[in-house]
Amino acid sequence: MSECDKSKNTITVSNPNPNRKPSTTEQLVLLTSSALVLPPPAPVAPRDLWTNKVEFLLSVIGYVVDLGNVWRFPYMCYSNGGGAFLIPYTIFLCLIGIPMMYLELFLGQFYRCGNISLWGRIAPSMKGIGIASLCIVTAITLFYTTIIAHALFYLFSSFREVMPWSLCSHSWNTPFCSERMRADNIQNKSINETHFSDIQHLLSSNQTLQLNITGPTRVSSADEYYHIYMLGINRSTGLTDLGPIKIDLLLCLISIFILMYMCIYRGVKSTGKAVYVTAILPYVVLIILLIQGLQLKGSHYGIKYFLQPSFEKLKDIKVWYSAANQIFFTLGPGISVLTTYGSYNVTNNNCYYDALIAVIANFLASFLAGFVVFSALGHMSWRLKKTIENVVDHGPSLSFIAYPEILATFKYPTFFSILFFLMVINLGLDSDFGGLEAIYSALSDEFPILKRHRKSGMFIMCCILIVACLPTVTHGGNYVVQFLDRFSTAPALMLVVMMEAIAATWVYGLNNLINDIRINLGFEPNRFFRLAWSVLCPVIIILLMVLSFTYSEELKYGDYQYPSWSIALGWRINLSFILPIPLAMLYAFLRYSDSRIPFLQRLRLLFVPDITKRKVKQQIENGSGLHLSSSSSPVACV
Repeated sequence: MSECDKSKNTITVSNPNPNRKPSTTEQLVLLTSSALVLPPPAPVAPRDLWTNKVEFLLSVIGYVVDLGNVWRFPYMCYSNGGGAFLIPYTIFLCLIGIPMMYLELFLGQFYRCGNISLWGRIAPSMKGIGIASLCIVTAITLFYTTIIAHALFYLFSSFREVMPWSLCSHSWNTPFCSERMRADNIQNKSINETHFSDIQHLLSSNQTLQLNITGPTRVSSADEYYHIYMLGINRSTGLTDLGPIKIDLLLCLISIFILMYMCIYRGVKSTGKAVYVTAILPYVVLIILLIQGLQLKGSHYGIKYFLQPSFEKLKDIKVWYSAANQIFFTLGPGISVLTTYGSYNVTNNNCYYDALIAVIANFLASFLAGFVVFSALGHMSWRLKKTIENVVDHGPSLSFIAYPEILATFKYPTFFSILFFLMVINLGLDSDFGGLEAIYSALSDEFPILKRHRKSGMFIMCCILIVACLPTVTHGGNYVVQFLDRFSTAPALMLVVMMEAIAATWVYGLNNLINDIRINLGFEPNRFFRLAWSVLCPVIIILLMVLSFTYSEELKYGDYQYPSWSIALGWRINLSFILPIPLAMLYAFLRYSDSRIPFLQRLRLLFVPDITKRKVKQQIENGSGLHLSSSSSPVACV
């Protein structure tokens, strides 16, 4: 009988500290042979670094300051209590936004790898978190890049003396068209303005109108330019009839991918140089537009409308959900971009202050954009003699209908229109840079051949994404964009963020995390961050996920009601994004557990971090550790 067989039921290891009682985890690891069956450590390949701290910080700021700051935050603030919205927004910013940014940036620079490998190194069963975030960021990239392509389309159209969306004399205009911002039309108070979506069902598929105009209903020239000329959505009836690809939009989409490829194909060395323009330009343009906007008549009414608090709204739970959802939308935790950017840092970078600076920059950009947007809407309200809530719809209508319509009335419309759409493109590019880098970094760390051939690998990835984006540049492409916008994030993204907090504090261990931060940053996180990571974030996100189902609204685009089958498909797609999380746990359970031990012990070992297993294994190999015995469980014989 071998020595291993003789000691099959007993482990005897010297304990240098007899007063110390072994933890339950250590006992479980020592008493179970499968606990010490570890996947081989992934080789640590040389990794690029940011050229300097400024490039990293600008990249993070560029990522968190995006299109949502221009058109989403102002209307979220307005429709949810105005200035009172700041109360729940600030609370969730402190409870979720700052802690998760801090955590993701640190984990990225500590492990220095893509998001899939990162969570796999914490524990093999947690690898699904990285795969789930990869699925989400890919889906977001598909529709987000299309929105940037729309801005590029408008940019090309801005190089004219008279903006084309300000006139009704084009071949695509309908008898309903109204140049509503012209002085002669403003004086005609009998005109009843509406939006293209309200009469879309009256347009025939070949854009030939055979209508009897029985009333004074009108649609703005900017509305028709956006829906009929640029999108061509009047030639589509919905998701089941998207129509052919719109070639001009496809060329804009390809141009955006070419631009992004040129900026990031060399990695952070090229991305870091691009962000000097893409991250700074939006702030400069917003300041210029704000100065111009404050000089417009009626602008102060818009700003007052934007900030006027309505504390009664705070009694509505939906307002609190909207505030938390805005944090996920703008700061983007769980999408793996922050961990990816952090992975190109040195391990002792003070990411705590980086997170604070990025959050402050995001907060300021949101309010600056709010002042810019509502000063202009106040002027439009004054000119049209209409209330602000009836001037324009939220969402894309703000960036591509209302504001361009206002720009056309400026003294130098060409200059301001070019500035505005350059800003929109830059806001989108910064976030898309992060998305593409996160996707490629996660894949290249899992498949080293992609790391060795980055230029060609990135080119192939961009080509694949262009093909995947083709449905979004058809005549009915905006139906797809709205569909992806609705079902590519919550609640799957919320679950990913919750699992990140749980994996970092409960699986890896809060003490291990604190120790890593102390060693690398020179200080420990305070009690607030410890509580936020381990308790507050998981609990709050669980509540938010419940609310996301409770307050789910019907999905519409204009007069088009999305069919029930598409809603069911959307939820299935969203749930499929989180499927890698349980599948990775199942794989780890089957691959790294011992069938000879009880099921519950095997299940518990699934959530023991690799660092604990390796430490215990090293103690056994070195002959120093714990003295434990067992009469029933298999023993590690190393």
